[in-house]
Amino acid sequence: MTTATSLSDERALAIVNPVAGNGAGERVARRIAADFRKHGVRLDVVRTPAPDEAARLAREAAADGYRVIVAAGGDGTANEVANGIVGSAAALALYPIGSGNDFARALGYPKRTRDVPRFIRESRRRTIDVGDLNGRVFVNAAGVGIDGHVAERVSAISRVVGQTLGYFVGALVGITTYRPRPMRVLVDGELQSGAFLAVVAANGTHFGSGMHVAPEASLDDGQLDVLLAGDLSRWASLVALGKLYRGTHVNGRTIVMKRARAVEIELERPLAAELDGEVMRLAKLSIRVRPGALDVLAR
Repeated sequence: MTTATSLSDERALAIVNPVAGNGAGERVARRIAADFRKHGVRLDVVRTPAPDEAARLAREAAADGYRVIVAAGGDGTANEVANGIVGSAAALALYPIGSGNDFARALGYPKRTRDVPRFIRESRRRTIDVGDLNGRVFVNAAGVGIDGHVAERVSAISRVVGQTLGYFVGALVGITTYRPRPMRVLVDGELQSGAFLAVVAANGTHFGSGMHVAPEASLDDGQLDVLLAGDLSRWASLVALGKLYRGTHVNGRTIVMKRARAVEIELERPLAAELDGEVMRLAKLSIRVRPGALDVLAR
């Protein structure tokens, strides 16, 4: 559902991650209010003082009456702000300056940051679903297997070669060093067991900086698109990686897609799991969709 909004009449706050975009966040923090003022929008600004603080700041801002919270950072910052305002009257807007910005892509935000203030000024309020992984909200995608393994590799490699190249190199390194793991997966109660390269529950269409993981996903259909990648060889994984960027990876045999409201994943031991680009180690994943739980500004 979308409704018209006049941002000039709303109280708006930008929560800026100063370390996002290889330091671009600090530069953004100094100029973002002036950039929005040119488009008739009054924007208050606060910097995140530490990791995981954006959720607290967003929660307090929503309680204080801010109707729009702008997450200035990457997918991780958007995730934190969403966790702070989900279920409230505040709407999430994005100022994407991270390395992936996949959620911004799903919402149709422009690639050039200079175009973002106008985009937000002319946007509409839209109600979307979110996912829930073990009690934490995700807006874009969550999964376990090679995606979590790759996210760990990307983080390490990006510090050496930069974030853009780091995603591709990290994926290649991840494929050569990761093998499918035994999993017990329940997709809306239907059992899928065996060795899986990855299981991903997608709310948005992309992850991993442009990988078209769920081409048919919708942010407001009350379901998650669940990717099940089975026991692929290293060569088959490399082929699938190339197809993943084009969204042609699903073959109905070794890689299938299902729509579901709930996914339960049990592992023999903790593995790297990924939630909106952030990594954690888990032995059990309980994933649910929360329909219509978050308002966003989009077109």
